[in-house]
Amino acid sequence: MSNRLLALAALPLLLILSACGSSTSSGDAGAGSASAAPAAADLAGTSWTLTSYADASGAEVSATAAPQSGSLTFSADGAVAGSTGCNSFTGTYEQDGTALTIVPGPMTLRACAGPVAEQEAALLAALPNVASFTADSTLVLLDASGAQLLAYAAAPAGLSGTSWTATGINNGKEAVVSDATTGGVTAMFGADGTLTGSGGCNTYTATYTTSGSDAITIGPVASTRMMCEDAVMATEQAYFTGLAAVTTYEQDANSLTLRDASGAAQAVFAPAQ
Repeated sequence: MSNRLLALAALPLLLILSACGSSTSSGDAGAGSASAAPAAADLAGTSWTLTSYADASGAEVSATAAPQSGSLTFSADGAVAGSTGCNSFTGTYEQDGTALTIVPGPMTLRACAGPVAEQEAALLAALPNVASFTADSTLVLLDASGAQLLAYAAAPAGLSGTSWTATGINNGKEAVVSDATTGGVTAMFGADGTLTGSGGCNTYTATYTTSGSDAITIGPVASTRMMCEDAVMATEQAYFTGLAAVTTYEQDANSLTLRDASGAAQAVFAPAQ
């Protein structure tokens, strides 16, 4: 009987020691899980629509309604393009994890008024101050102190928000050709209906609208006025001329073809890398 009493008396002590061991093991597992930080999103190849911006006082202001909501597209080659809601711009960006810098470049000079002008001023002031970001279904651009500057929603799927590099340009003689100058031609279709890119020498901007399954209208092209080698300028001029004639498009995961009313291809693209 005395041995049985001793065994019963020792049972609570064993339970206490077992509970302590379990607590320590669980704590170690939890600490290991907490230390595994998620990888930063890769911005290359993504497109976004502006949803809000911080005004001069730091207050969050809702973006103007489409088609003046603004956009931002990141290419894999370090180029960035977008719209303020009034004017289109291009530039460059560098990403290192969640660190991000944006250097705005050339911009169109359309006159703006009212809320979209205020939005443009805030956006142009904010972009050079971007220091980091967070991204999931929403892209939030932050300054060096962590304050929110701009917020964007993911652009919808389709032609909108896509970026392309030319593989063939109609030379104006009913032939689509490719040479050393072709790859300098790019096209980025913003979520706000803005088409931007490079003609190989000059950056350009235009508007575009789509309807049905394949109809597209591209507005007049405005471009910078640099001069380059004759071959580059010939390709650029052929491309700009072709854009004015485009009425339909064919798109899949690997290519985009812009055609005129007769069905002739004016430009053929591959996804930007």
